[in-house]
Amino acid sequence: MGGKIGAHVAATTPNAAHTHARRAGAEVSEINWVGRKAMGKVGIIANPAAGKDIRRLVAYAGVTSNRDKINLLKRIILGIDSTGVGEIVIAPDYCGLGEAALAGLPADGLRAQTSLLEMPLTATHTDSTAAMALMRKRGVDCVVTLGGDGTNRAVVKGDRSIPLVPVSTGTNNVFPLMVEATTAGVAAGIIAMGAVDVEEVSSVHKRLLLLEDGAERDMALIDAVVLDQPFVGSKAVWDMSEVREIVCTRAEPGTMGLSSIGGCLRAVGPDDDCGLHLRIGSGGERVRAPVLPGVVGEIGVEACAVVALGEEVAVETTPCLIALDGEREAHVAAGQDVRLRLQRDGPRVIDVVKTVRQAAAKGFFRR
Repeated sequence: MGGKIGAHVAATTPNAAHTHARRAGAEVSEINWVGRKAMGKVGIIANPAAGKDIRRLVAYAGVTSNRDKINLLKRIILGIDSTGVGEIVIAPDYCGLGEAALAGLPADGLRAQTSLLEMPLTATHTDSTAAMALMRKRGVDCVVTLGGDGTNRAVVKGDRSIPLVPVSTGTNNVFPLMVEATTAGVAAGIIAMGAVDVEEVSSVHKRLLLLEDGAERDMALIDAVVLDQPFVGSKAVWDMSEVREIVCTRAEPGTMGLSSIGGCLRAVGPDDDCGLHLRIGSGGERVRAPVLPGVVGEIGVEACAVVALGEEVAVETTPCLIALDGEREAHVAAGQDVRLRLQRDGPRVIDVVKTVRQAAAKGFFRR
């Protein structure tokens, strides 16, 4: 889920301490919704490392503490439970955020059964990927994530078919939503209960496929940044002198991170069937953009081109390192054929406001 910080963490299994019985007399039938699923199931994946990288030292990014995340998890769980879902499945993590959240709630205060996934932990981003794959096997109807762009990329690599309610707790938060946690939980529960038409309250996000010799090697949800740098070092990208190219699915001037550079030239939203390709250099147009929290940089953009769905962009700078959604991940050797293809086959992202409004219009909240 985050960068590796320790040895193997033992798997956590569902047991009596992590299972809340339904309260007597408070069955799902209290919900005045005839067309709901009998037993909806919601998953939660929280990244303890989100919002804690080097950008707290080189810029003015804030820290989302574990205590803050535990509080967010409690509110999400209570929001989900209020909708009458049958089960809440929580991914374990190396800081025990899910366990702490459950321990802080009254054992008899939830109607839904709650449990932690049984899985080994590596204390890396692959935990989020593995958790999402297990959520699919468990038949989860909707997943709430806590993290930034990098966290959600890791989650989506595990499965793209389960609708997401991404809650922002990271540094670059173009993909996740700035939303009250309780309402996010309510929306996820509504989706899991089948109380609204998921296609009417969501959209399928775009994706960048990293292709190596024609085969998919990796992916990004927001941006792929080509760096003239052979070493990973800190995973986060913060030194603009290393940046040579940016390919992004979205480019909005009101967001934080390198994709905002393109947004300050030509805004591209999540529903636009295109992306942008920027070549960064000393020549060309000078653009001011919020590249880091509290840092509005002046960047030289030599070229800015629209990328159509299905189009492939060849990486021109080799050897290089490619950062995917803010994480330095992919090494590219000199002369290697590496391309980035824009596709609309990412995860289905729930619009929280549309979801609760449609549910209200259908009488979901009436007693």
